[in-house]
Amino acid sequence: MSWTKTNFPMASIGLGGPLEGLWTPTVDQKHRLGTKYEDGHGRIWRYCRNGAAILAAGYMAGKEATHADTMDITQTGYGDVAIGDTRVTVLVTTTNGIVDGELAEGTLLVTDGTGALHAYAIANNTYITSDTVMSIELYDEIRVAWDATTVITLSKNMYADVIVMATTPTGIACGVPNVAIPIAYYGWLQRKGLCAMYADTGTTLIIGCPAGNPTSGTTAGSVEIPGAAEPWYGTTVEIGAQTKGALIDLNLE
Repeated sequence: MSWTKTNFPMASIGLGGPLEGLWTPTVDQKHRLGTKYEDGHGRIWRYCRNGAAILAAGYMAGKEATHADTMDITQTGYGDVAIGDTRVTVLVTTTNGIVDGELAEGTLLVTDGTGALHAYAIANNTYITSDTVMSIELYDEIRVAWDATTVITLSKNMYADVIVMATTPTGIACGVPNVAIPIAYYGWLQRKGLCAMYADTGTTLIIGCPAGNPTSGTTAGSVEIPGAAEPWYGTTVEIGAQTKGALIDLNLE
């Protein structure tokens, strides 16, 4: 769904929860991607759009990998951006795979050159010339002017087109669906609090110890004991047998 920053103004949901319910995925978008809901038990969910494979209940979902052709693009000929601008014209590499509106609620990161180390929230994107020159509407005003040396990366919203977390992650952990979310549907991912997860084969979780995603895992989206430099999801509360359910106190917020 292509939309602008006025379509879904709500960024959090108060007492009572979403009208469609936490357990009811929908084909139509109901909230801004990343919308937060916290219940009375301290559990927290974020609103997502599923990508190209069904998300099964109890398996961690992850951010879609950033396309290589939208990373570290030098703005040669397109660096005429002034302080205060909220609409910028940027150069991207052809065949980048991004379509109009796909970057809404994502981030424009200046990685190098003039204006480096500033990140801006994206409201919408539309192409001006084929798939190489793009107009981007920002929520934020430009804080440091650009020039031809400016280098940018365009990152989709982490809750857009989420995938099952790979055994070798390509993106950050987004949260766990509590019900199956079909392909291209919208739904909720749990990020904090007690949550049922699938315990991978070949691992023995330990109560009170970290639970996460070691690269030695065999089942995408499952939970195991992570190593020191591997993704950590939370703490094991109840141990399930291998290939069964375990109770994890998620702490992704």
